[in-house]
Amino acid sequence: MLVRTQKGRTAFRLFSLLLLLAAVTGFCTIPLFPSLVIRDTLSHKLMWSSKIADDTTFGIRWTHSIHRSLIEEQYRIQGGQIILAEMSFHDYGIGMENELSPGEELVISDGAFRIRHMNRVFPALHLFIGQVRANHTLLFAGSEIPLSSIDKPGSAITIQAEKRSILSKIGGY
Repeated sequence: MLVRTQKGRTAFRLFSLLLLLAAVTGFCTIPLFPSLVIRDTLSHKLMWSSKIADDTTFGIRWTHSIHRSLIEEQYRIQGGQIILAEMSFHDYGIGMENELSPGEELVISDGAFRIRHMNRVFPALHLFIGQVRANHTLLFAGSEIPLSSIDKPGSAITIQAEKRSILSKIGGY
């Protein structure tokens, strides 16, 4: 009788351990942490990531290929969407905004054009990292991060807000 009770306890302990491991693994795969991520568009490989909160802001700055002046776009994250909030540029010409959406305002000050009160929603931003003079730069949390340091020039990247799990943060995917 004693042998049968010992086997029952061992089986119960083994079952409990497996159940605990399954629960911990399941918890580690739940996407809980909002993050701004940059992925290589072709391979979907994670190239850069940072934890964010709702209403986090970031910018992208680059040199326009034709009139060779700086352009800066300011974005905010809201509800997992990327919202273009403001754009500034020094020269008005080919490839620049030519119409304002309702509620937007064009302000000219200190020799620069600024479109304010923009509310253009994107699920993700898709761009090619400039190879010659664009010098695309991510402006995030007080840092200036050249996108050429994240992926090679000419690469297609996707910038988006996504929730990441503990396991994806550890594993880098």
